[in-house]
Amino acid sequence: MKTSAHLNINNRQWFQTICRTSSILGGRRLLLWQYLVGTRVRVRRERDGRFLKLAYRVGQLLVVCWFLAFYSARVAAESKLLPDEVQIHGFLTQGFFHSSDNNVYGQSDDGISPGLTEIGLNMSYQPLDRLRFAAQGLYRRAGAVDTGSVRLDYGLADLTLFEYDSGKVGIRGGRIKNPFGLYNETRDVAFTHPTILLPQGIYFDRSRSLLISADGGSFYAEQRTGFGDFSFKFNAGMPSRDLNEIKTVVLGKQNAQGSFETKPAIATQLSYDLNGGEYVFAVSYMDLTFDYNPAPGEALRRSQSHIQPLLFSAQYNGEKFTLTGEYEYRWNNFGNFAPQGKFVTESWYVEGSYRILPKLQATVRYDTLSMDKNDRNGDGAVALHFPRHVAFAQDWVFGLRWDITPSWMVRTDYTRVHGTAWLPQADNPDPNKTIQDWDLYGLQLSFKF
Repeated sequence: MKTSAHLNINNRQWFQTICRTSSILGGRRLLLWQYLVGTRVRVRRERDGRFLKLAYRVGQLLVVCWFLAFYSARVAAESKLLPDEVQIHGFLTQGFFHSSDNNVYGQSDDGISPGLTEIGLNMSYQPLDRLRFAAQGLYRRAGAVDTGSVRLDYGLADLTLFEYDSGKVGIRGGRIKNPFGLYNETRDVAFTHPTILLPQGIYFDRSRSLLISADGGSFYAEQRTGFGDFSFKFNAGMPSRDLNEIKTVVLGKQNAQGSFETKPAIATQLSYDLNGGEYVFAVSYMDLTFDYNPAPGEALRRSQSHIQPLLFSAQYNGEKFTLTGEYEYRWNNFGNFAPQGKFVTESWYVEGSYRILPKLQATVRYDTLSMDKNDRNGDGAVALHFPRHVAFAQDWVFGLRWDITPSWMVRTDYTRVHGTAWLPQADNPDPNKTIQDWDLYGLQLSFKF
């Protein structure tokens, strides 16, 4: 589509011909040219403005419809009108952010961004003792990373193949959450984690669509013993193709015009818990492959990328104190797009939470991320004309959580960040304008039923 700056050449020649054959116009040629161009620009702006208004109103209508569905489901769930085989639950989360520099979930730099909204509605139906169906719809708005959309978060059929006194074995099929670490399967439900943002060195928000789920199948097994409970999951499926946010990370280049194509992936996890979850240990592994298909005329070549994260998790849950730690070692092969082709990303965090009062909890966390463990200072980023601080991040997080009622929760976080390795590029389109040391403040209100 041509813009007002690229007028059709035939129109321009037509106008010049009129000017040459009409001596009456004289010095008014320029005024007439400006008038015609200005009229075309004004018409184009008015048309674009009408389109933006229409898109905004459609978005508002979708949100209103989702709220009505959410409210109706809550009423139905609480009125006991549904049979026992049907369960409906939902959650709503709204976050607000302010940052001293850089942007998170919208324009948070020296302002307040209400850029994180999540509304989830899920239903499960169990017609038989060994057969269950479950699905969840999710509306999510996360700054420029996700400007607001309703999607199927998961939808599956769960069949128990064998069940005995100390365990069971089963399979699932459909869109299934990937088992990865302690939080990936429930990362959208704010009540399941102690701070507003999960440790971004492991649970990247910008690569959420790649990690969160896949369309395929899953095998699982659970075994309870006298010395603890074991659980094993193995998923295979096709992840989402919406990978625009990680283009810069993978390609080492801004403003790439091509697209990614995902390949079948696997995700597996072995977990062990003792004393009913007082001690939890897990090891998780994923194998992800995707191709980059350059746009016609683009200088970048077609190439395949391969990511293999291995994650170790441990957690202690006491009466008032919780201690959590996770360590990730991720093999990356970005083919033609990395200076060395292959490199290893390393990330870990340690987190402690203490319940000051029955409904008030304080959390402190330190997490660190090195995009290349052999280049922790970012020399490779500088070679690619990026600032050094895009290669690392170290965060101190201090949070307070208040469970007002079993259904309502509010919390606030303060994060001191050194580096920008996990910063979403969609909210910060020019990495060279980002700041290495910055502060982030967050406030979140959540509801569930």
